[in-house]
Amino acid sequence: MSTNPTATSTGKAFPTSVDKSEVGAHKPEPNMLGRKDIAHERWTVENCRPVRGEPRTSIDKRIMFAPSTDDDVARAIRGHEMLHAKLSPTEEQMEKWVARGVASSTAMVAVEELRINYLAEHAGFGVKAHLADGNEMEAGERLAQSNDWAGAVATCFATAGTAGHKKFLTGIRRHNRAWGDALLDISKRAMREIKKAHRDGLLARTDEYDGIAPLGFSATERIAEWVDRLASFPPPKDRKSESKSGKGKSKAGMKSDEAGDEDSESVDKSDGVGNEGVADGEGDRNGVPHQNIKPAESTGRAPRWAELRVSREPMPRLHAGTIGKKRIATNMGRRPRRMHRYMTDPAKRVFDRTVRGSGGMVIIDASGSMSFTTEQIVQIVDNAKGATVAIYSDKNRDNGANMWVIADKGRMVENVEYIDYGHGNGVDFPAIVWGVENRQNSKAPLVWVTDGGVCGYNDGFHDLLAMQCIEYAKKHGYIVVPHVEEAIEQLRVLRNGGTARSTWGYTFDNVYRRYMGRNID
Repeated sequence: MSTNPTATSTGKAFPTSVDKSEVGAHKPEPNMLGRKDIAHERWTVENCRPVRGEPRTSIDKRIMFAPSTDDDVARAIRGHEMLHAKLSPTEEQMEKWVARGVASSTAMVAVEELRINYLAEHAGFGVKAHLADGNEMEAGERLAQSNDWAGAVATCFATAGTAGHKKFLTGIRRHNRAWGDALLDISKRAMREIKKAHRDGLLARTDEYDGIAPLGFSATERIAEWVDRLASFPPPKDRKSESKSGKGKSKAGMKSDEAGDEDSESVDKSDGVGNEGVADGEGDRNGVPHQNIKPAESTGRAPRWAELRVSREPMPRLHAGTIGKKRIATNMGRRPRRMHRYMTDPAKRVFDRTVRGSGGMVIIDASGSMSFTTEQIVQIVDNAKGATVAIYSDKNRDNGANMWVIADKGRMVENVEYIDYGHGNGVDFPAIVWGVENRQNSKAPLVWVTDGGVCGYNDGFHDLLAMQCIEYAKKHGYIVVPHVEEAIEQLRVLRNGGTARSTWGYTFDNVYRRYMGRNID
């Protein structure tokens, strides 16, 4: 995995070519590093200038580009690249982390820079005092001018703890003071989270856990999930007073621009709030400020879902209406089949048109805390003609199915009781992903029946996994209800042309309030 060049270059003036007299003077030694997750192989180290884009590390190819000059900036870059070689995932490992679906690759790359920079500073490489590329202020101005809040959040994490972070915040503040204050607060909280992970002994681990490695990257993934949530919310709005004036900064504002360091005492450290410049109820969704959006608690490892194994059960039972198609009268067509309407129907709808029901996808949590009957499945299909109905429950005892398709396109199983369900959850998230990927069309309703007691592999409940389910269900428009009876009712509402509503279970709502500061909308 190549490193992000954001925090591995400097803005000092350097010659257009490398001074050969200095080549080899100070080279990093990645050959001395050891890891538990990958085999040790010989590294190639190439010299480069300490400017943006040149220092980089490819763990897969075992090649590192780093400056060899004898100065503080080059030393910080060498330390940064050595830590990448020691701790960052390979490309294959990174693909597995991305495939977990907990956080986006963009967010994980940004937070990985934070993790590596923090550990490099802890190892004494002077990252906080010297690691900068000289373009951070310009980057901050550009992001603020283009209203790119997501990019600003990612860059805030990638530069936190480095010499360039203060300049980045200054660039942001030149065009949006509220953004600068909010990002300062976010960077402080990010440093506290990374320090907490370090105290827990997780941050620098390279061993494997449940098929994924390096384990220390689980801290990156957890914080990156927080980054995605921060980036998805509307940014804070600038102060009304500044918006009205439009005449530049006051003297106090100019001074504040230069106080963008994460060690600034102008922000309350006890709560990490930093409300200055963020008006009540402004710049956030439903009046929820960014301070209420919190990272999930660490579990000391990376919780995961079990592998989804789908079985399509025999469906001898033909349900009335087959796949929900029916003929309706229309005034356009080729063959007039309803001539009796010619004299009675003002619209002269004497032709037939075949329409099909939208069907739908109904995913049912079939763990021990849930219950349903064959008759209820019949009622689901009654109200959503042609719907696909699937139930899931992971036994964790064998390699058999843990998700069963029990109704589809007007057919269904004779009796659901013969299926060996009613065990743990295990595959909640993979099940609802399967529902989105396998529904008949994009307009088909999605229904998820669950009490919110989602659990990962080996029946462990984790806030991170619960938030993953909530965010995915919200993004794709799932109608979430805690009982099958409520699913039937909501499908009946849809059939009659109404708008269905979700009823999130207490567990989901409790987790969401803790990490988002409000109820699930």
